[in-house]
Amino acid sequence: MRRLTTSFLDSAFGHGADGRPLFMPFGLIGGQYAIPDMATAQRLRRGVARLLPLALLPIFCLLALFLPPVRNAYALSLLGAMAASFALFSLTFFLWVRHATRGLHRVDRARHGMPALLDPDEALARRLLDRVRPPRTRSAEETLGALAGFACQMLLRHRAEQEGTAAPLIEVATHDGRLRYFGDALNGLLAEYPGSLWAGVGDGKPALLLGPIFREMTDACVGDSRDYADMIGLLQRHWSATALILRGQGVDIERWPDLFVRALRELVQESGDTSLRPALLFMRAAIAMSKMDPAEILVPDQPVGDPLRRSRPTSRTAP
Repeated sequence: MRRLTTSFLDSAFGHGADGRPLFMPFGLIGGQYAIPDMATAQRLRRGVARLLPLALLPIFCLLALFLPPVRNAYALSLLGAMAASFALFSLTFFLWVRHATRGLHRVDRARHGMPALLDPDEALARRLLDRVRPPRTRSAEETLGALAGFACQMLLRHRAEQEGTAAPLIEVATHDGRLRYFGDALNGLLAEYPGSLWAGVGDGKPALLLGPIFREMTDACVGDSRDYADMIGLLQRHWSATALILRGQGVDIERWPDLFVRALRELVQESGDTSLRPALLFMRAAIAMSKMDPAEILVPDQPVGDPLRRSRPTSRTAP
């Protein structure tokens, strides 16, 4: 039943040629509307979900006709009920779409190209999400965030490796000999650049909201926080397998942070939580784990030059 519900919901959504999410209530033959933010996407999905029982009525009538005793006794009644329920669903759906799309920008198909009904990243994002659901982890939001934040650091190392330069990271040695990494480029991928993690999950809210979290995690990463140690454990348990899955699917590391963002969006849509709580949990773990020393995270053996191994930082700071 869950798969049926998900398929019904997904049939009304797609992505344009430019990657923008679209609401397509009548598929490729009807109007297509740009979805401006996550709250709007959740509102539309809830509306479509409420209409699912009406959509199932004509299907149930049709299935009943395949039962000989029922067909022989109630064939005409079932045909009439099927036609009436289909008409009721069609009228209700049409009126709801008119109401739900008020204020949404209608996309010009001639200018923006043919939309894609299927998102190529959807199945992979859901696979990542299913791997970190409780009871496998204490929090799916936190685990996805930890993976995303560490992926941001790995992405910077990958780019530096490709260019033959030092990674734009500041290495800080703690009093007990551990290494942590900081830098403007890392903060940009986390929260400041247009394509940052926060841009993907923050629903347009200012990055200033993350100031207290940055300060908290900066202190925690060089201290003895039990919570920080638990997040390290999450990352150590899930990074290796996740990296193998993404590499096995041929996913370039440039896309890894975005896939974790997409997985969080899937989780938020499922839960219907329109608050910032999931995004803040995600970002707290992302900021924390973005500073980790790759040598502390168990990763599979990689070929020479692979970005998952530690590369030299721009500078090093002793305690």
